[in-house]
Parts: sequence; C-alpha cells; structure tokens
Amino acid sequence: MDDLILNSLDIHKFELHEHFLEVLPLIEEAIQRLGSPTSANTWLLTPATSEGKRPVDYLYMQQYALFRGFLLRQQTGEKLFYPLIPSKRIYRERPRDEIEDELERLNPRLLLEDYQ
Repeated sequence: MDDLILNSLDIHKFELHEHFLEVLPLIEEAIQRLGSPTSANTWLLTPATSEGKRPVDYLYMQQYALFRGFLLRQQTGEKLFYPLIPSKRIYRERPRDEIEDELERLNPRLLLEDYQ
C-alpha cells in the first residue's frame, strides 16, 4: 500500500514539473512583451473575458493557446507606424485590347490541340 502512495506522489510531482516547464516560457514571453515583471503580473491577474477569467486561470487550466492569444492581443506600445514611401510609378490608362493581350500572354488559354 505504501508503494502505491509513493508512486502516485511521484507521478503528481512529474505532472507538476511538466506543467511548470510549459508555463515558464509563456510567463517569460509575457514579461518580455509587456516590458516588466510588474506589468506582466498586473496583466496576469486582470480579467480578460466577460466571465471574469484571468490569463493566469488559462495557464492553470493548461489552455496555453488561449493564454498566448490573449498575450498577442495585448497592446505593448512598441508598435511604430511609418508612412509609405511614395511610388515612382506613373499610372497610365491603357486600352482594353492591350490589357486583354497582356493577360492572354501571362495566362494563355488551354487548347485541346495541345493535348492531342
């Protein structure tokens, strides 16, 4: 009987260790993405859904993909937007015949004679 209890404790330790190894990289990613351990801690404990579930709850339930989705949705303030570089192309209206000829050249029609 004692062996059975010891074996169940070892399995439980192994499962906890596996869970920790899954959670650790996600926590590290959250800290890196959010900038500091304090802001990551605040984010982990802030409800993310209308039901009041927090990101840490998803880690506890081993729903790592949902946790990561909430993390990727979180704004970090590091996004920079740059205006597009103006193109040097000049738009020129082309006749319909010329457009159709170019389309035919790029994607020729299949003819039955080619396969006989």
